[in-house]
Amino acid sequence: MRKIAVLGAVAAVCLPAVSNAQTKISYGTYLPPTHVNNTGGIEPMAKRITQESGGAIVFEIFTGGSVAKANASVDSVRDGVVTASMVVDSYVPRQLPHGFLATDLAVLGRNSVAMAGAANEYNMVACTECLADQKKQGIIAMAYYSTAPYTLMCKPDLRSLDDVQGKKVRSAASFSIMLKSFGMVPVNVTSDETYEALQRGQVDCTIGADAWLKSYTLWDVAKNVMDTTIGTYHGGLLWAMSADAWAKLKPDEKALFKKNMPILAADVTFGYLSESAEVRKLALDKGVKFNKIDPSLQKAYDDYAGKELARIKEEGKKRGIKDADRLVDTFMALVKKWEKIDAEEIKGDKAKFVAALNREVYSKVKW
Repeated sequence: MRKIAVLGAVAAVCLPAVSNAQTKISYGTYLPPTHVNNTGGIEPMAKRITQESGGAIVFEIFTGGSVAKANASVDSVRDGVVTASMVVDSYVPRQLPHGFLATDLAVLGRNSVAMAGAANEYNMVACTECLADQKKQGIIAMAYYSTAPYTLMCKPDLRSLDDVQGKKVRSAASFSIMLKSFGMVPVNVTSDETYEALQRGQVDCTIGADAWLKSYTLWDVAKNVMDTTIGTYHGGLLWAMSADAWAKLKPDEKALFKKNMPILAADVTFGYLSESAEVRKLALDKGVKFNKIDPSLQKAYDDYAGKELARIKEEGKKRGIKDADRLVDTFMALVKKWEKIDAEEIKGDKAKFVAALNREVYSKVKW
């Protein structure tokens, strides 16, 4: 657990509306202070806004779930415990059901930049049902990111479909359903509990991006990583802000947040990709092995992915989402759109991703 005061911020839970006084923003996340979301995204953004506001806006950041736990992240904002929070909708699917529908397509993720672009456009512009869910919860969604591609990090050396039979894996949402179809046993613990679960033998493996080896120090307990990808997590809402707090901001303060949100989304998405590449090199010195998987496991994954769109649509309907077919198709069309933008325009350039987000998303938001 860590509390980070940014540029002299003092403890703040509410957003005061007092003239000639600092605007104090509190932010909660269940992620550890070393996580790339915090070191590469939230902290730099908070410092920028404080500097750009001439010290008028200050922040206090609570990490490690000390204030806002994963399964209570929306509640913590709605109830005024914090001004803003990190929200992972797979932990709160009933509160953000229409956004979770797109997140549930996780195993189809290949291109992190495209998935991040699509997630921002879907949740903040294209999906009116998503906006209604956010309004109902008293939050405003302001920036989404995508992880680097996920893989399986394990204690034992597992490579084939036979190897994984009966093995326990920390997983969630659609990943759990897929891995169960492979013969694994999903265990639902949060990412910040993963180290202990692996250490104590509660699980044999965990899903996650390579960067987690460092940010959660998993390289101490998971020495075998499958050298393949099984999708992305693109439902990470980096900045869910209290609608009441937002309404109290001055126009120039709102402008600073709107300017910095696409930068935040890009910083974390590209930070994940960069850190995953770096961590792969560092992990070798920690004794971690990246093992090529057997064709039997690759075939199981490819076969499963080919049926995922139909399954997600059906599951959405079972959860009461009447227009599940349309919303899934909308999201996948946005993925294709952003894959094209990435291939023709962004090409690994973070600044160009920010420009594309401004043009396609932030110029159209209603907040």
